[in-house]
Amino acid sequence: MKKTVIALAIAAFAATGAANAATVYNQDGTKVELGGSARIFLGKVGHDFDNANFGKSQRGDLKDDGSRIKVNASHTLDNGLSAFVGYETRFKDKQKENQEGSGTTFGNIVTNKLFVGFGFENVGKLSFGRQATTADDVLGDGLYYRSGKLNPLTTSADKSIKFRSADFEGFSFGADYLFGNPEKYTTNDSYKNGAGVTAFYNYDFEKNHNIEFAAGYTFDQYDSVNSSSTSQKNHNWLLSSHYRLDAFRFAVAYGQSTEKVTGATHDTKGKYIFLESKYDLADVAGIPSTLGLQWERYSEKDYNGQDQGKSKSIKNQYIAMADYKLSKNVVPYVQYTRATEKDNVGQRTSENVYGAGLRVHF
Repeated sequence: MKKTVIALAIAAFAATGAANAATVYNQDGTKVELGGSARIFLGKVGHDFDNANFGKSQRGDLKDDGSRIKVNASHTLDNGLSAFVGYETRFKDKQKENQEGSGTTFGNIVTNKLFVGFGFENVGKLSFGRQATTADDVLGDGLYYRSGKLNPLTTSADKSIKFRSADFEGFSFGADYLFGNPEKYTTNDSYKNGAGVTAFYNYDFEKNHNIEFAAGYTFDQYDSVNSSSTSQKNHNWLLSSHYRLDAFRFAVAYGQSTEKVTGATHDTKGKYIFLESKYDLADVAGIPSTLGLQWERYSEKDYNGQDQGKSKSIKNQYIAMADYKLSKNVVPYVQYTRATEKDNVGQRTSENVYGAGLRVHF
């Protein structure tokens, strides 16, 4: 029984990405693991789509790409119950620059995740705090720098309650409730609350031959200024599928979003398309390398009451990459990304993002 409960707790931590964690304490039913990764990207790092500088020329740069340190702990209780806690730092706050105006992204340590919860044997896990939502597992993108950037789902929460079920013959599900600003009357628009539901299914045909399906829906509400009434509602849903046959992997996803603003004469509706393919050279040529391609497209249109499109904006992102695994924990890679955007008046801008990255897991 105790081994089963510990396994369940470890599975709960796996959801936080602690695959390379090292056990630093394991005694009397308490287990503590330490892990993380250093992630850097060197080259033309690019701008976000909504950045005012998108499409403008840029020098080469060295950027932190989500480096993190993780601490996970679990304690075995009775009757198939366990308790766990997770903590993850990132390095993205502004800090004093050694060279003024350098724009460094190697910032101060900030809390990215902090949550506690309970694991229930053969049922699932329930957690509370700052954490990823269950929708974070729906898209399942598998490349590196800027991968899955246009995903419309709400994938993280500042404070939430999260449930993810155990696996039942390949099927599992999840649910989230997100808390917003507790003050009802604020001088600015603020996040009110949100929720999400997800479902997952995987089927193994044989070794290294399987298919996975996932579905997710997220809902977010925002307060009006100086009022407790809802000023905006965002609805997003996404369906995805992943197929693996030996060295080849393919993924496809499709989703939609709707933004409803109180008092507006029209809604904003968006469509999302995702395609990804990966080919592992290790099984074929004995080279510890993976080749990957990814395409994302997010289009957005304003609709009036008769569903007649008024204006449309389109964002596309294309990624080609190759990595080389010096070991399972040390992975350098090269990548090229083409990002394009057409705004709602027809103006087109684009960026070429390219360079080399390195990820070192511990």
